[in-house]
Amino acid sequence: MPIKPRPFTFECEDCGWTKTVAPRSDALAPGEWVNHCPKCGGMKLKVRAAGRLARAVAKLLGARRF
Repeated sequence: MPIKPRPFTFECEDCGWTKTVAPRSDALAPGEWVNHCPKCGGMKLKVRAAGRLARAVAKLLGARRF
């Protein structure tokens, strides 16, 4: 049975760029995983659990369907 992952935040250690994602399922869609920083191109990314506010915003924006 698939388990929905909790929202998480990417953070670039070089420039401080962040992105929080709230995956809809355990199969990640395009844009839900980042290999390098789009701002500076750095490869040093930390992945951590999203904070309350970031988690709520990511869920709200992820729930919108166009």
